[in-house]
Amino acid sequence: MIFGCGTLTDLLVPYLRQAGHLVTVLADDADALERLRREYQVQGVWITEPLMQDYLQEGEIETAEVFLAISDRDHQNALVAQIAKHIFNVGTVICRLENPQLQQLYTGLGLKVIGTSTSGLYAETRQLIEG
Repeated sequence: MIFGCGTLTDLLVPYLRQAGHLVTVLADDADALERLRREYQVQGVWITEPLMQDYLQEGEIETAEVFLAISDRDHQNALVAQIAKHIFNVGTVICRLENPQLQQLYTGLGLKVIGTSTSGLYAETRQLIEG
Protein backbone atom coordinates (compact mmCIF):
# COMPACT_ATOMS: atom_id res chain seq x y z
CA MET A 1 0.00 0.00 0.00
CA ILE A 2 1.33 3.42 -0.98
CA PHE A 3 0.24 6.78 0.43
CA GLY A 4 1.11 9.54 -2.03
CA CYS A 5 1.11 9.85 -5.78
CA GLY A 6 4.27 11.56 -6.96
CA THR A 7 7.43 10.72 -8.86
CA LEU A 8 8.54 8.03 -6.41
CA THR A 9 5.17 6.28 -6.69
CA ASP A 10 5.46 6.42 -10.49
CA LEU A 11 8.85 4.69 -10.22
CA LEU A 12 7.84 2.08 -7.64
CA VAL A 13 4.47 0.94 -8.99
CA PRO A 14 5.81 -0.65 -12.22
CA TYR A 15 8.60 -2.38 -10.25
CA LEU A 16 6.16 -3.72 -7.65
CA ARG A 17 3.61 -4.88 -10.25
CA GLN A 18 6.35 -6.59 -12.29
CA ALA A 19 7.45 -8.40 -9.14
CA GLY A 20 3.89 -9.71 -8.75
CA HIS A 21 2.74 -7.51 -5.87
CA LEU A 22 -0.81 -6.26 -5.56
CA VAL A 23 -0.63 -2.49 -5.09
CA THR A 24 -3.09 -0.03 -3.56
CA VAL A 25 -2.39 3.70 -3.88
CA LEU A 26 -4.07 6.29 -1.63
CA ALA A 27 -3.89 9.88 -2.89
CA ASP A 28 -5.81 13.11 -3.26
CA ASP A 29 -5.02 13.41 -7.00
CA ALA A 30 -7.91 11.68 -8.82
CA ASP A 31 -6.28 12.03 -12.25
CA ALA A 32 -3.00 10.44 -11.13
CA LEU A 33 -4.90 7.60 -9.44
CA GLU A 34 -6.91 6.94 -12.60
CA ARG A 35 -3.73 6.88 -14.69
CA LEU A 36 -2.10 4.37 -12.31
CA ARG A 37 -5.24 2.21 -12.31
CA ARG A 38 -5.35 2.20 -16.09
CA GLU A 39 -1.63 1.66 -16.74
CA TYR A 40 -0.73 -0.76 -13.95
CA GLN A 41 -4.02 -2.24 -12.70
CA VAL A 42 -3.56 -0.99 -9.13
CA GLN A 43 -6.35 -0.35 -6.68
CA GLY A 44 -6.78 3.34 -6.02
CA VAL A 45 -8.40 5.07 -3.07
CA TRP A 46 -9.17 8.74 -3.60
CA ILE A 47 -8.71 10.78 -0.41
CA THR A 48 -11.09 13.71 -0.04
CA GLU A 49 -11.05 14.22 3.75
CA PRO A 50 -8.42 13.94 6.51
CA LEU A 51 -9.96 10.78 8.07
CA MET A 52 -7.06 8.51 7.17
CA GLN A 53 -8.16 5.45 9.14
CA ASP A 54 -11.28 5.12 6.99
CA TYR A 55 -9.28 5.33 3.76
CA LEU A 56 -6.73 2.83 5.00
CA GLN A 57 -9.51 0.37 5.78
CA GLU A 58 -11.13 1.02 2.40
CA GLY A 59 -7.78 0.13 0.83
CA GLU A 60 -7.72 -3.09 2.89
CA ILE A 61 -4.68 -2.21 4.98
CA GLU A 62 -5.37 -5.28 7.11
CA THR A 63 -3.88 -7.36 4.28
CA ALA A 64 -0.88 -5.10 3.56
CA GLU A 65 2.60 -6.49 4.13
CA VAL A 66 4.34 -3.18 3.34
CA PHE A 67 3.10 0.39 3.75
CA LEU A 68 4.88 3.31 2.06
CA ALA A 69 4.08 6.87 3.22
CA ILE A 70 5.79 8.78 0.42
CA SER A 71 3.72 11.88 -0.28
CA ASP A 72 5.43 15.27 -0.38
CA ARG A 73 4.05 16.23 3.06
CA ASP A 74 6.22 15.19 6.03
CA HIS A 75 3.63 15.54 8.77
CA GLN A 76 0.97 13.63 6.86
CA ASN A 77 3.48 10.87 6.06
CA ALA A 78 4.49 10.62 9.71
CA LEU A 79 0.88 10.44 10.89
CA VAL A 80 -0.31 7.86 8.41
CA ALA A 81 2.84 5.75 8.89
CA GLN A 82 2.26 5.67 12.65
CA ILE A 83 -1.35 4.61 12.09
CA ALA A 84 -0.23 1.82 9.73
CA LYS A 85 2.42 0.58 12.16
CA HIS A 86 0.75 0.93 15.53
CA ILE A 87 -2.97 0.58 14.82
CA PHE A 88 -2.98 -1.81 11.86
CA ASN A 89 0.30 -3.62 12.71
CA VAL A 90 1.71 -3.55 9.18
CA GLY A 91 5.02 -5.44 9.28
CA THR A 92 7.12 -3.04 7.20
CA VAL A 93 6.35 0.69 7.27
CA ILE A 94 8.53 3.07 5.27
CA CYS A 95 8.11 6.82 5.74
CA ARG A 96 9.50 9.60 3.56
CA LEU A 97 10.55 12.64 5.60
CA GLU A 98 12.55 15.58 4.30
CA ASN A 99 13.04 17.29 7.66
CA PRO A 100 16.20 15.89 9.36
CA GLN A 101 14.79 16.40 12.86
CA LEU A 102 11.63 14.48 11.96
CA GLN A 103 13.77 11.77 10.38
CA GLN A 104 15.63 11.28 13.65
CA LEU A 105 12.47 11.42 15.78
CA TYR A 106 10.49 8.88 13.75
CA THR A 107 13.44 6.54 13.28
CA GLY A 108 13.57 6.43 17.06
CA LEU A 109 9.89 5.47 17.08
CA GLY A 110 10.53 2.41 14.95
CA LEU A 111 9.77 3.62 11.43
CA LYS A 112 12.04 2.98 8.48
CA VAL A 113 12.68 6.54 7.31
CA ILE A 114 13.90 7.51 3.87
CA GLY A 115 15.23 10.91 2.77
CA THR A 116 14.73 13.28 -0.12
CA SER A 117 16.44 12.67 -3.51
CA THR A 118 14.10 10.76 -5.83
CA SER A 119 16.77 8.45 -7.31
CA GLY A 120 18.15 7.70 -3.86
CA LEU A 121 14.64 7.21 -2.50
CA TYR A 122 13.80 4.74 -5.24
CA ALA A 123 16.89 2.62 -4.59
CA GLU A 124 16.54 2.88 -0.81
CA THR A 125 12.84 2.00 -0.88
CA ARG A 126 13.42 -1.02 -3.13
CA GLN A 127 16.17 -2.21 -0.76
CA LEU A 128 13.90 -1.84 2.28
CA ILE A 129 11.03 -3.66 0.56
CA GLU A 130 13.27 -6.51 -0.60
CA GLY A 131 15.16 -6.77 2.70
